[in-house]
Amino acid sequence: MFCAIGWPVADLAPSFVALGVDIPLPMFRGAAAGRGHAAPIVKAPALAHWLTAALAATAAASVARFSRRPCTTVMRGLGDRVKKDFSAKSAMIRKLGKWVLQKEFDMRAQIEGDPKMATRQGMTKEQLLGEFNRAVDYLKGTFDLENQVAEISISKVATGLNMQYLGKPNIPQNQDMDMVCKWLCDNLAVSKEDGTLKRVIENYPFVLGRSLEELEASKKMCPEDINFQVAVAEDPALIDKTYNCDGICASQCVACWYNG
Repeated sequence: MFCAIGWPVADLAPSFVALGVDIPLPMFRGAAAGRGHAAPIVKAPALAHWLTAALAATAAASVARFSRRPCTTVMRGLGDRVKKDFSAKSAMIRKLGKWVLQKEFDMRAQIEGDPKMATRQGMTKEQLLGEFNRAVDYLKGTFDLENQVAEISISKVATGLNMQYLGKPNIPQNQDMDMVCKWLCDNLAVSKEDGTLKRVIENYPFVLGRSLEELEASKKMCPEDINFQVAVAEDPALIDKTYNCDGICASQCVACWYNG
């Protein structure tokens, strides 16, 4: 049995079934049971209508499938995310076979070598160095960090993630760092006692420069299928995800949770 446009009607039935479309063509059964016998002919306009419906249903299913986030996330966090190194080690570059600290992350050398840096802050060089030493001593005393790691960490925070404070450092105050650390312990799977909070600070020192409002925004925008406590503890850079487009791009991909 053939339709008016030359396709075997019996051979079309499996195709419609595979597409998930229920097409009321009772003649399929008869045609499939006895080839060569006379059978009704499917009219081309009707077949075109059925084909259009089938293709539309398939397209809609494909769009829905690719526009949704997975219902679960690897390792209860973003285990499939490519992590970037923000630790003290990332501030070092190799020159002539030796590891050298990049000047952008050597705040002490910047303050001592550029008198105008202190002037921009309304301080003397000695006062600005005192502020830097205070913040460094805080990390050394609170987390038992090595001196170089503590200095690089404060240099990173004071310079900013995007180096927006380069030349005019924004050195965090002790009370502000206290509040950030308390918030991290209250909202992440970390604690000071087991060293997990220290690891967060070492891996992403920029978090010490965040306000409580920014931290809360990150938690609020975290998608439901991501365990915020675990994901951010494993990859602290996620704390700067403060937006969620939910699949409808708003050109804020760097800060967007959906972008991962």
